[in-house]
Amino acid sequence: MKSLHTNDFRTCCTSALHHMLCQCGRKTHHGVVASRPTPRGVHTTVWSPLTPRCVFKCFIILLGALLIMPEMHARKKVAVVLSGGGAKGMAHVGALKVIERVGIPVDMIVGTSMGAIVGGLYAVGYTPEQLDTLTMRENWLLIATDKTPSNEEKLTTRIQKEQYVLSLPFLERPKDAITGGIIRGRNAGEMLWRLTPEHHDSISFNHLPIPFACVSQDVATGDEVVHHSGVLAVALRASMSLPGIFAPVYTDNKILVDGGIVNNYPVDVARKMGADIVIGVDVQDSLKSAKELHNDVISQLSQLIDLQSKDRWLNNIKNSDVYIKVDIKPYKTASFGHEALDTLIDRGQQAAERHMESLLRIKEELGNVKGTWPTRPQIELPTKSIPARGEKQKETFDLLVGKAPTNTLNLGVRYDNEQLAALLFNTQFQVPKWKRQAFQFSLRLGQLTLGRLNYELSLGRQWNLSAFYELSYNDFNIYNRGERVSEISYLRNLSEVAFLKAWKRATLNLFGSYQNYDYGSFLYKFVGSPTADIHTESYFKFGARWRFRTLNDTYYATRGHDLRAEYYYVLPTNAHQRPFHTMAGEWKAAYSPINSLTILPAVYGRYITTENTVAEENTFGGQEKGKYYEQQIPFYGVNRFEVGRRALFVASLEARQRIGHKHYVSLVGNYGMTSDTWSRFFRHCWGKNDENGFDMWGVALKYDLRTVIGPLGLTLHYSSHTRDVDGYVRAGFNF
Repeated sequence: MKSLHTNDFRTCCTSALHHMLCQCGRKTHHGVVASRPTPRGVHTTVWSPLTPRCVFKCFIILLGALLIMPEMHARKKVAVVLSGGGAKGMAHVGALKVIERVGIPVDMIVGTSMGAIVGGLYAVGYTPEQLDTLTMRENWLLIATDKTPSNEEKLTTRIQKEQYVLSLPFLERPKDAITGGIIRGRNAGEMLWRLTPEHHDSISFNHLPIPFACVSQDVATGDEVVHHSGVLAVALRASMSLPGIFAPVYTDNKILVDGGIVNNYPVDVARKMGADIVIGVDVQDSLKSAKELHNDVISQLSQLIDLQSKDRWLNNIKNSDVYIKVDIKPYKTASFGHEALDTLIDRGQQAAERHMESLLRIKEELGNVKGTWPTRPQIELPTKSIPARGEKQKETFDLLVGKAPTNTLNLGVRYDNEQLAALLFNTQFQVPKWKRQAFQFSLRLGQLTLGRLNYELSLGRQWNLSAFYELSYNDFNIYNRGERVSEISYLRNLSEVAFLKAWKRATLNLFGSYQNYDYGSFLYKFVGSPTADIHTESYFKFGARWRFRTLNDTYYATRGHDLRAEYYYVLPTNAHQRPFHTMAGEWKAAYSPINSLTILPAVYGRYITTENTVAEENTFGGQEKGKYYEQQIPFYGVNRFEVGRRALFVASLEARQRIGHKHYVSLVGNYGMTSDTWSRFFRHCWGKNDENGFDMWGVALKYDLRTVIGPLGLTLHYSSHTRDVDGYVRAGFNF
């Protein structure tokens, strides 16, 4: 007998009963229906009682239908089972594409870890094509951390974080974060919440468009936990909580971790749900040798998980009707680069296509079915998270995401062949009772040593009141055309009070400060004056700083701009100095005419109205801005600290070629001019008397390697000012 769907069977029974009732109505004296006139003359239909004979016939029809119902019942149920495997689990998307293309209906889907995420999103209605788009759109390297996305942070916060190679929270309250792992999973939880907007409340997963289940393990008891109901995002987050890496999920008096420890390929779960046919996709690694596991902590942990459920995994393979094993070499659990993910999706599709004959046989066995089963709802890929509504949803969101840590310990490390090693320690903390106030303490060790204590009070509407005190010591040489002309060491005391306003792309700082420099005994010759023995300098400074930045990366930007402007009015306390003004501007940009090539123009300028100062004079040299003095302008080809005139202008142009994903080669050219007056700026710059001003040019060839600890770089450069080829080596983020 040809198989019928449940809906077809209901339609058939209804038609048969309706036909029998009509026949009974024609053959009885009373009839089934009659008509009677209303007061207005309109006839209406009235149902009359059935005869015993008609009731008996209807009973016989219903009894026969019940007897043949197993023959007419819906087709066999098909389950798709997806294994865990971290980034390798993206191969499931390619396999689902093939299953849909063949036309096999999916009645249920079961998964573990990444298989749970792909399966859960497929169950709520995302198509394989949408999952492909989502995979390539999401920043998985960020999702696998607790870092706040840079586009959601204020510019001041982003600039500060760019100095650190490591940030660790401390003194966290349990309700503020999920604990128990290196990665707390805030970004992963936010992604799952964002991608399941219609399922933020507790539901039965059997009521999803495709019935779904996923697996985790309760650390407290060691028991397998099969999630058939609850908040979908929480179940998915629990199933992916790799022990020791991602923090477990604490819910319903259970501590839930990755289900791969007990059942990484849960075919048996699908069978218990009533699956007649199981199509499984497995992305687990084959067991590695001791040599392959040596010095690879992630692989060791992954293999340890596989060994815990090895026997169950082998039994589940035998219990699969179609077992699709994906070739995932050389990719690993953490291979979240876009190129790797794209390849893994293709590998999953190719693996499923190798089983095309078996899939077509299942399609033929199921009979005449069209598309997926049941009908998938129309769903769009969300771009913004939907806020939690109500107390229950807020509790769930806090469980998944929590609050960003307000108390952190931060570490910065860098090296270069001028200042050698430098360390930066920073701590940020808030007192729980003073939510609008924050404190910071920073300590830098190296050739430049400083300690800084900062206080900040939120005034609302993005305005903050900031106050800090800084004590620093520095020791460096001053050069002229590559020859050392003086050595300077100083102890500086700096206090500042400022009103700050920070947006996501801009900052405004209105400040007043006092700074004192103690040089000990320092011989220095001001331009146009005899040599002076300077012991101390002190200033009151009042002014404003403004910055606007849209660069998409600090070190390897491919698009955007960075614009800065500063103005200070300076009141010296020394008798031999008069009040003066300083003005500075800077513009940097990045353009990418082709994918791997970036053009980076930059312009710097600074003007000071007096030459009778040491601490505020114009200086240039080096690759990084502000390396010795805050106002120091970089200049390729001059690898040291050199003094300019009252007006200083530098323009540069860099062409940077990316090779692969982490290697960069750059060719840089820059040109500088400096003079004592604006009115005769060009005449002095191009004149023969260097005392009035001069111009210079420099070129450089750079190689950089992007690493997790910051850029590793080597630079060879030459300038007309030093007339010497020199090299520069650096490692780490700038601070």
